[in-house]
Amino acid sequence: MEEGAFDNLSGKGEPLDLEENPYEDPSLRMAHRLLRNNGFAPAWIEEARDLELAIERARQDFARASASCFAEDRYRILEAFHGRIAEINRRILSHNLKTPSSRFHMQRVDLVLDPDRT
Repeated sequence: MEEGAFDNLSGKGEPLDLEENPYEDPSLRMAHRLLRNNGFAPAWIEEARDLELAIERARQDFARASASCFAEDRYRILEAFHGRIAEINRRILSHNLKTPSSRFHMQRVDLVLDPDRT
């Protein structure tokens, strides 16, 4: 490089085109480009976004309801929250079956290990 062996290459000084993913399945490349250009993503990515929003909404709703309720209502609110989280966890398991790789799997919401987040 110090001898200038790469100085005569075309595109010198221009940014790299990183629009194409070299690891993407070539048979899906056109479909992914069409989705991306029109503001969409593959279904499993859209579903992951929806799940993240559902988890955050459930936590916010639980915090709001538990802060403004009487002690006798707390059990009912907690049971409703646990039911909502159980449904979200079912959706997460279904989502994980649809992802192309295990590195895209979502972790289930664990109410025992994550009590401060509830």
